[in-house]
Amino acid sequence: MTPQQLLRAFIALGLLSLAVSAAWALAGAWVVIPFLLLEWGALAVAFWVYARHALDHERITLEGNKVCVEVVRGEHCEAQELPRAYLRCSPPDGRHALVRIQSRQEAVDVGRFVDQTGRRRFYEEFRAALLA
Repeated sequence: MTPQQLLRAFIALGLLSLAVSAAWALAGAWVVIPFLLLEWGALAVAFWVYARHALDHERITLEGNKVCVEVVRGEHCEAQELPRAYLRCSPPDGRHALVRIQSRQEAVDVGRFVDQTGRRRFYEEFRAALLA
């Protein structure tokens, strides 16, 4: 879900909770109001935690004689350009290992957002693209 879709879902949940709480409060059970506020606070925290990393990604592009690697995690964005002539790509070699793209002294690990099978597939496709 995008942050906008998640916000809409949380607003819908908040309004539903408000309707149920208002009905109980009007029936005389005013104690539900503090629990409604507590629930809204929990929804706000959950939204903030999810939305902070909802748009995390890794983007690898081959542009002529260079490879551009962009890694976005939360508010942190890291971009590197590696010369294609000296590029090496190492496969994931363990259960949690990432694919390493290295050119001389610079290296970037990618594959954080996919499982081991996806990392292996990316490695094979990336190597094929480099050789083409």
